[in-house]
Amino acid sequence: MSTDQRSRRIIELTDLDHGPGLEIAPLHNPIMRKSDWDVSYVDIVSTDELIEHYDHDPNVPNEDVAVVDYPLTGPDGSIRPLSEVAKDRAPFSWVVASHVIEHVPDLITWLDDLAALLRDDGALVLAVPDTRYSFDAYRPQTTVGQMLQAHHQQDVVPSVRAVYDYLRSASTITAVEAWANQRPGLAASRCHDLPVVLARLDNAKAGVYVDSHVWTFQPSTLIEQINELGRLGLCEFIVEKVQNTRPNELEFYAVLRRLPRDRTPEQDAELRARGKKKTNDSPDRFRAVTTPKTLELSPREQQLVERKRALVARARRVLRRG
Repeated sequence: MSTDQRSRRIIELTDLDHGPGLEIAPLHNPIMRKSDWDVSYVDIVSTDELIEHYDHDPNVPNEDVAVVDYPLTGPDGSIRPLSEVAKDRAPFSWVVASHVIEHVPDLITWLDDLAALLRDDGALVLAVPDTRYSFDAYRPQTTVGQMLQAHHQQDVVPSVRAVYDYLRSASTITAVEAWANQRPGLAASRCHDLPVVLARLDNAKAGVYVDSHVWTFQPSTLIEQINELGRLGLCEFIVEKVQNTRPNELEFYAVLRRLPRDRTPEQDAELRARGKKKTNDSPDRFRAVTTPKTLELSPREQQLVERKRALVARARRVLRRG
């Protein structure tokens, strides 16, 4: 599937007005292009710093790097909340985040930050790796209890738990193998040997940012966990729609809808019940697609992911030194 096809699939998940909107971490290949949308881009550092970081990478042409409207790293090296950095254009009509939600250290705070920026009824559009068909296939599922703990601890870097589970369970299994149930077993397919895991675990114990999949999701667990956070009064979103992972692919898509700020407790309960019914009844929740299409990370795409992670880690180290 081409990049344009994937972008179109994400954009067509729900009716998006022209904006203003926000895309998180577009690098050189945004989903929402400024030529077509009233969109602002946010990234961990500025455009110039991105260009400098990728200057010798032929896969990221300097001229294609998206102009970052809201760098999260300030002049003093501190990383600022998105709700503070982008508040001048708020409220936004929508936010698009591709392969972001699984990385955030404190999911509850991240969602709250986005809710603060979105208008009432605004959309949060997500592309999420499905743990069943990614390198997380052998990993234990994360829980709402772990989300509560991360929020209670005010995690700003991935926890020791997250770093260990991520690295120790990462497998070379492909989406096609997982769909065909051709599983080599974790022991035979680990991405990292134990000394590497222990070294990075020491970094995590010292408070260093070690980029990780902090959370694992599949369509049903995303729905259940967002609903549970709502029942706990810790989430301003309901799940409006989930489009299930297609055969031989590794990601699914979701639309979260921001609830009205002035709702009463009775209205809150009604809206959440309505949202739960909608996702339960939606044919997209576990829709079967008969034509297999493959969407795996190519070596080039994997390199881009690793370089992005290194850039984030560097910014976090700067923050800690400050």
